[in-house]
Amino acid sequence: MKSFKDKIAVITGAGSGMGRSLAVQMAAEGALVLLSDINEAGLAETRKLIGSGRCKTYKVDVGDKEQVYAFAGQVLAEYGYIDVLINNAGIAIGEASLMEIPLEDFERLININLWGVIHHTRAFLDVMLTRPEAAIANTSSVFGLMGIPTQIPYCISKFAVRGFSDALRLELSGTNVSVTCIHPGGIDTNIVANGIHYNGKKDVTVEKFKELVMTSSDKAATIILNAIRRKAKRVMVGPDAKLIRVMTQLAPGVVDREILRRRANLSL
Repeated sequence: MKSFKDKIAVITGAGSGMGRSLAVQMAAEGALVLLSDINEAGLAETRKLIGSGRCKTYKVDVGDKEQVYAFAGQVLAEYGYIDVLINNAGIAIGEASLMEIPLEDFERLININLWGVIHHTRAFLDVMLTRPEAAIANTSSVFGLMGIPTQIPYCISKFAVRGFSDALRLELSGTNVSVTCIHPGGIDTNIVANGIHYNGKKDVTVEKFKELVMTSSDKAATIILNAIRRKAKRVMVGPDAKLIRVMTQLAPGVVDREILRRRANLSL
């Protein structure tokens, strides 16, 4: 996809962070961006940054199947098609062991981070296959490359998005629809601050995350859009993501030991 000019793009989780940056940059390139988020105030701010001429917003809980298909139906009734789908919306859970996490929170995260991706793709894929060229981009994570203690639900969702994207890409081989899997490292967004936290650990967890941030959301969006243009199979977003990819492939045992070492130091 050489250009986003005059393309219609759906971006989920566009009320802040990478979703907002993706929306602003795509609109600046001439795309019409259709933006969803559960946060209406955040969506309003994104719309203000873009201007109403290249943007329309929708309040959608991507973890609710009925809302997703109703949203897709409304978009297709209004515009007839889309060219780009960026499944960006996601939530995080703070540090907690498997048995500490209430099942309803576990299910909520999976519904948003994984089922939201699947449902949006199923809702729009048929019409995207009719376009001259189209692109799907799904946000996984570096936590879709390596397992992290106290992050089991998040890792499950992001490994699953990676597998879904890889399999879908092969299934769509020879069609006009490209599929890109996005693996962000530490990106300056509010995903951790807005996540689900337990036992008064939110402030500490947010501070730890801030120490790991290496890439702005604007820079991340630029990297992602370049990958979509190239029809890249996957994209590592940030220098930390690139390093983690190499290390998990070449020295997975070293990665495991380093994760456990850091965890032990944090608990001292």
